[in-house]
Amino acid sequence: MIHVRSTVRRLLIPTAAVAYPAYKAKYDPPELVWDLDNTILCSICPHPDKRNDKEENDDNGIIGPFPNDTSRYFDQIDDDFPFEDNVPNTRTYWRPGAKIALQFCSMFSIQHVFTTAQKTYTDNILLELDPKGELFHNIIHRDIRPESVKKGKDLSKITDRLDRTILFDDKLKNFRPQKGKNGVQARLYDETSVRGSDAREMMEMARLVGISVLALLVTDVRDIVPFFNS
Repeated sequence: MIHVRSTVRRLLIPTAAVAYPAYKAKYDPPELVWDLDNTILCSICPHPDKRNDKEENDDNGIIGPFPNDTSRYFDQIDDDFPFEDNVPNTRTYWRPGAKIALQFCSMFSIQHVFTTAQKTYTDNILLELDPKGELFHNIIHRDIRPESVKKGKDLSKITDRLDRTILFDDKLKNFRPQKGKNGVQARLYDETSVRGSDAREMMEMARLVGISVLALLVTDVRDIVPFFNS
C-alpha cells in the first residue's frame, strides 16, 4: 500500500505542475504590455546606408558595423523625420530573440503594444511584426493617448486587471501612472546595441520571457515586479 501511494504521488506531482500553468493560461492569463522602440526594436534615422558604419571604438571596446542580414531589419518611412520621393529614411532592427519571445509568450498571455510613437510608424512596425494580427490584443500609440508622451503609460486605459499586467519598457518614466508597480525596465536596445553582441540581447529577451512565465504563475504580478527593478 505504501508503495502504491508513493507511486501515485510521483505521478500526480508532474501532472499538477503542467495542469496549473495550463489552467492559469486559459482562465487567468497575465497581460504583457510591450513598448516598441529601444525595447524590442531599434529604428535608425538617418538610414545607416547614408552614414559611416565602419568600426568604431567606445568605452566598451570595438563596435562593429550595422548588421547586413536582411532578416534582422526592414526599411520604412518614419514621417516624424524628413523624407523624399517615398524613399525609406529609417532602418528598423529587431532585437535578437524578440520575435521568438513574442510568439512564445502569446501561448500563455494576452499581449498589448503601448508606444509613444505615431500611428503611421506603429502601423509600419505591426505590418512586419504581426501581419496577421494574432499577437496583440490592443495597440496603443500616441495618436490615441497623446498624454502618454509626457505623463507615462497608464495601463488602466488598456485593462482593469492591473494585478495581472506587466509593462516592459526601457524608460522608467513610463511607469509613473501606476507608480512603478507594474513596470519592468528592459535594458536599452540602441544603435550601439544593434552593432554589439547578439548573445547579450538574446539573454535580455530570455530574462523578460522568464519574468512573463513567473507572472503566469503568481496571483498578483505586482508582488514580483520589485525583484526585477533593483
